[in-house]
Amino acid sequence: MVGTPVTPASKMIQRTPSTTPGGGTRVREEKILVTVRVRPLSRREQALYDLIAWDCPDDHTILFKNPNQERPATSYKF
Repeated sequence: MVGTPVTPASKMIQRTPSTTPGGGTRVREEKILVTVRVRPLSRREQALYDLIAWDCPDDHTILFKNPNQERPATSYKF
């Protein structure tokens, strides 16, 4: 049975102190779920010698490898 991907609550809820306009500090919950899907190149893309532009070196990072050699790779952490 196919269902919705689930992330354990311990990884999803992050308590962050924030300040209010009155100057007080309170704790708020942020529930942000990030899902990244990366697929292999299709046969057509392989035939055209397309390059793989995205890589996932670990569970919290995606890396954009710019095919344009003038610009360095850009990493996004979540």
